[in-house]
Amino acid sequence: MKQRFLICLLLAGVLFSYGVQYLPLGEGGITGWFAFCWVAFAALVLVSNLLAWVRSHPKRQVVRQEGRRPVMLPKKTAEYE
Repeated sequence: MKQRFLICLLLAGVLFSYGVQYLPLGEGGITGWFAFCWVAFAALVLVSNLLAWVRSHPKRQVVRQEGRRPVMLPKKTAEYE
């Protein structure tokens, strides 16, 4: 599963680097807004794939040492019986 995230991350990076060259980033109007939205969406795809790839690695779990367990005392029903 982690290979899929890495492949998607690399593919999205290649598409981003190829596509950003042709975007009119300095222009105003609708073309500038489209370029800005495209870059924002591409950044969202890159970040989400990066986080998914990082989270897919198994975490090393710390082994807890079990200490003394609490002693269960008998419950008192009444003070004077």
